[in-house]
Amino acid sequence: MCELFAMSASVPHAVRYELDLFAAEGGERHRNRDGWGILFAQDRDAYLFREPDPAATSELARMVVREERPCKHLIAHVRRASSGEPALANTHPFDRVVHGKRNAFAHNGDLPGIENHEDARAFIPHRIGETDSELAFLMLLDRLHREESADATVRLGVFARFATEMRELGSANFLFFDGDYLFVHADRRRFETEDGLTEPREPGLNIRSFEKSHRGDRWTARGASIEEISGPLHLFASVPLDPDGWEPLPRGTAIVVKDGKIVSQSMS
Repeated sequence: MCELFAMSASVPHAVRYELDLFAAEGGERHRNRDGWGILFAQDRDAYLFREPDPAATSELARMVVREERPCKHLIAHVRRASSGEPALANTHPFDRVVHGKRNAFAHNGDLPGIENHEDARAFIPHRIGETDSELAFLMLLDRLHREESADATVRLGVFARFATEMRELGSANFLFFDGDYLFVHADRRRFETEDGLTEPREPGLNIRSFEKSHRGDRWTARGASIEEISGPLHLFASVPLDPDGWEPLPRGTAIVVKDGKIVSQSMS
């Protein structure tokens, strides 16, 4: 199973995303041994670190933990390969520069048959890797380009309709950052049990929200922490990272967030 994590905050926060501990989810305890990636958005650009090796044994992952980079938006992904071999080109988050802004995309799930989708064929030659996830990213960018709107609610509509189409193929838990807004879509996911992987089921993503009343609080969970919360902030994760405050997102929930504020939300 892949694991997703994201943050949107009102002011830059230093998130200590402790991949060496989270690697217990991504290379030791579970079977996510096929790579990891994390993006720290900085204005129009971003720090992006990716590696096709287990986070549990990665020197680069340890460096990322030591060198905290304050940001308003963050996307992280720990991979278990289901489409495409373990390779840098197949490691999330995927990124492209669009209109001078770095866009990024991470996915948990499988989209079998996406290459046969009518508007997918034109983008197959433009993939760097071979995953269904990267192909979905290129298709989404094209849909947004064709809409030609910078309005967040309009773009959420495009994002939500696209995610609904992808749900017909398989599990479509998406994180997408367009340089301004973080878009989130919740579907179903497989859960690892002592008896093996379950069939896909809800929830695919969970949300935890911190409001102004939490200013000054410290948040600590296994694999992630924020030393001091300085205003409205939302966290998204495949599974709750601590016992308190997390809410499951129903299948079909699509959310657009900017600087710690939910701008718009829809269900499909």
